[in-house]
Amino acid sequence: MTTAPEFVAPDYRTPVTSEALAQMRERTLPGDRWAAYQNMDLGHPHCGDLRFIVIGEERTFHTAPPRYPDHPELGLGWRYSFIGWVDLEKGVVL
Repeated sequence: MTTAPEFVAPDYRTPVTSEALAQMRERTLPGDRWAAYQNMDLGHPHCGDLRFIVIGEERTFHTAPPRYPDHPELGLGWRYSFIGWVDLEKGVVL
């Protein structure tokens, strides 16, 4: 008699680079949160890339927009969708 293998749920939390985490930790004010955006354009060479926006009472954005805003240096933000909040202690997007 054989037994079925135990199901292990995959870990879907998106890791954040240590460089990005260091910058976010340095720039965070009390009450701030970091919104994470991921490039969802399957035909784009940077599909899957992450971008971040700080959200807070003393910041430009008080709530996370559904799409990353257009930026003169970074390009159009429509490719980047909100995927969650950065956990600065664990280094992942939840």
